[in-house]
Amino acid sequence: MNVLSSIKNKFMRVPPDYEQLSARLGTFAPFDAARARIFRYRKQYGVNLGSMFCLEPWIATIIYDEYAEHNPEAEGDLVECMGQCSAEKMQAHWATWLQRADFEHMASMGINAVRLPVGYWILGHGFAAEKYHSHAKTYNRALYYVGRIIAWADEFDIGVLVDIHALPGGQNNDSHSGATGPARLFESRKHQDLAIKCIGAFAYLLAQVTNIVGLQIINEPQDHPQLEAFYERALKQVRVQSLTLPVYVGDAWNLDKYTGIVKGLRSRFGFVVLDTHKYWVFRPEDKQYPVEQLIKELRETDMPELLHASDELEGNLVIGEYSSILPAITCQGTDPTVSMREFSREQLHMYNSTTAGTFYWTWRLQHDAGFWSMQFAINEGAMPSEYFPFGWNLSVEPSHEVIVNEAEKRRSEWREKRLQGHMNYVSQWEGDFGFDHYAAGFDKGLTVALEFFSKLKFPSKLGFIRQFASECAISYVSQHGGSQWQWEYVDGFREANDEFSDFVSYIIHVKVQQ
Repeated sequence: MNVLSSIKNKFMRVPPDYEQLSARLGTFAPFDAARARIFRYRKQYGVNLGSMFCLEPWIATIIYDEYAEHNPEAEGDLVECMGQCSAEKMQAHWATWLQRADFEHMASMGINAVRLPVGYWILGHGFAAEKYHSHAKTYNRALYYVGRIIAWADEFDIGVLVDIHALPGGQNNDSHSGATGPARLFESRKHQDLAIKCIGAFAYLLAQVTNIVGLQIINEPQDHPQLEAFYERALKQVRVQSLTLPVYVGDAWNLDKYTGIVKGLRSRFGFVVLDTHKYWVFRPEDKQYPVEQLIKELRETDMPELLHASDELEGNLVIGEYSSILPAITCQGTDPTVSMREFSREQLHMYNSTTAGTFYWTWRLQHDAGFWSMQFAINEGAMPSEYFPFGWNLSVEPSHEVIVNEAEKRRSEWREKRLQGHMNYVSQWEGDFGFDHYAAGFDKGLTVALEFFSKLKFPSKLGFIRQFASECAISYVSQHGGSQWQWEYVDGFREANDEFSDFVSYIIHVKVQQ
């Protein structure tokens, strides 16, 4: 029995209060493992849905304006100001902040994933602490609106990464952690126990929902001495509910340190992903350099760091938040939109070549009159208007079926070409090699690439390639033996995806030129 199975079998009893939450979230179509595989493993071209459930006054301004004299910051401050009207006013916000048309719009431009920040308190009674405890009834309908977001996203083949943006006591000093003042999560065992309970509840609710990309168990935590142990507890709790649900953790603004930590966690808890955030507007040095200098830093400093982290984590790395925003002084003497466009192009090129996904912060502002709004940034030309893989373009959309059929015709040719290259490469070393494992991996990799490309309305490509390939390789060697050649299976799988990606990109390029 493996470690994950032993964890689940030891603690598999479902707490009664978890079961009571399901009715509030709503029902979904039966779990579709084939579709879920695409949502979870594909390259993510995403955006955050900031201030839908974890409110910030600079994003959702209107709901705060009425109480400006009290200067509420965290959502708990806001609901205290609202008093007995809090349930009515919060439901009005949840009902109007996002609509079905938002997801239709996202899908039309190639956005295939959203990161949905939520506060732990939306679980309501039995899961709330501090200010949220006395206002637990305010959130009786919150899960209904979470379910509505998930359902709308699913309708347009958009995956949802549920991000527990705020935990009891606050995991950082910012008000978006749900608390005003110093972080208290790691100073209180009671807060940590409640956080683990909430994480388990979210895992229970979401594990069997087809278009759930994963569960992020914490956002931007302080790099606290207890954080690594907290991750251990949280991952054990998630694995009680699901052995396969991808779990995302934050890097605490220390990518190198948490790359090593998450590398160890992946060996014990399976599909674990490290989330890092990239902003170029808050550091003092961001306000000292022209955009050309920041681009140079992107290429010479950030690129190697991300490449190293991605290699150590076998590709299980995402940019959970980024933006086109640059300081005004950086754009001095230039058109700010042009500078942001140039910088965003460099960012996306780097992030897409080193990570499994990106999520812009954020989809909208109250009046969408600033570049923090992805919609505004796109409309102003600071961000691209399409995010499809392979350079896909709706105006020259070729048939999925034609491309798949053409790829199948080339399967043997591609496999033999790549296998010969592999054989030539390993010939420099002595020893036995598993060329049949390489060929089997290539065939599986191409089959998966075709499935991802053709199963949904718009094409998808593998993002977590090594995670998927390694899982397939383990299954293959368990049936056929040769565990010493598992790496060759993985290499074949990856090269099949490279071959197919090059093929599709070439076809799209030719059609665009016609």
